Amino acid sequence: MSNFKLTSLNTRMATEDDAHLPAYDHSCLSAINVCPTWGILRYSMHKRMPGSNRSMALEAGSAAHEAFAAVRWYQYSRFQCNTDEARTSAEKQGPRLFGTEERFRRMLDVISDTTTHRTNTINFAIEALESCEFYDDIGDSRRTISNISESLIAYIDAYDMKRYPIWVRDSDDPNTDIGIEIPFDIVVDIEWEDTESRTRTLQVRFIGKMDGLHWNKDKLIIIEEKTGARLDDHWLSQWVLSHQITGYCLAASTFTGLPCEHALVSGMRIPIGKIPAEGIRREYVPRTPLMFEKWANWFTTTIEMDQQWRDSVVDAPMYTHSCNRYFNTCSFLPFCAATSVEEKEHIIEEMEIDTWSPLNT
Repeated sequence: MSNFKLTSLNTRMATEDDAHLPAYDHSCLSAINVCPTWGILRYSMHKRMPGSNRSMALEAGSAAHEAFAAVRWYQYSRFQCNTDEARTSAEKQGPRLFGTEERFRRMLDVISDTTTHRTNTINFAIEALESCEFYDDIGDSRRTISNISESLIAYIDAYDMKRYPIWVRDSDDPNTDIGIEIPFDIVVDIEWEDTESRTRTLQVRFIGKMDGLHWNKDKLIIIEEKTGARLDDHWLSQWVLSHQITGYCLAASTFTGLPCEHALVSGMRIPIGKIPAEGIRREYVPRTPLMFEKWANWFTTTIEMDQQWRDSVVDAPMYTHSCNRYFNTCSFLPFCAATSVEEKEHIIEEMEIDTWSPLNT
């Protein structure tokens, strides 16, 4: 690894000609920083131990995001679509967001012209939740359909349909992009100098999915949805400087062609708790130029780690402080505990392939 003095940071939307470039998303890079062995095995090599338990926190969060997208679609459809072109665009976005035309139509069936926006939004969001692939696990009494539904009601009660309008690329185009669950694939070109004044360069793809692109008056703002068991100030502290938020602001600017230095983190507690209002938190976390420079440093340093160890993961460092994360044992512990290189290589051969990409979720 080398010291870092940023010279330039440029981005553009990826094209078919860029398919040869390696692609990285925030989850992959963050995992490599938690433990290079775990991150490279799971996200770079797409490996999984046979018989691994469900990741209920990730699954529940993914299910909740389907409902968050439903709330945003309702906001766009009922509060912003005032032309035939806009209404057509809302209809066309449904299958993209919710998988199939049939599922989207079932969701639309719960909306009634004779009831309130609150009731319609709740019904629409919960239908999105109940029609997704998430299901209860007998071993987890907290992350259940019922608990997520209760949290969603509190989330909707706190949601202001008019405060942050959905970003729309072209309101006159029925096929326009809108700021709901936006997948992005951008090329990042970074140039920097190391301690010996050598010029270093990196060109890779950065991929991911933004939850919400909105307008904060006349400023573009990303809104990232988070679920968790607690939403205190310690929870907030992880997002104030988060490289995920910074990277998504960079992606939003590239995708829209507009500057984006504004971000809001929206938290929903599961279960919601005895006082529902305390289970919802929305905090403004703006970005500064220095944060983008720090992001570039983190981005290049982490990719260098991946490139160094990807083809020899048995030699990658083991960060043993993360063998137990969130009160669960790392599923790759048998691999790391193996007593010989040959045994480790055999375990890798026995692992299952479970390809991860945020563009497929």
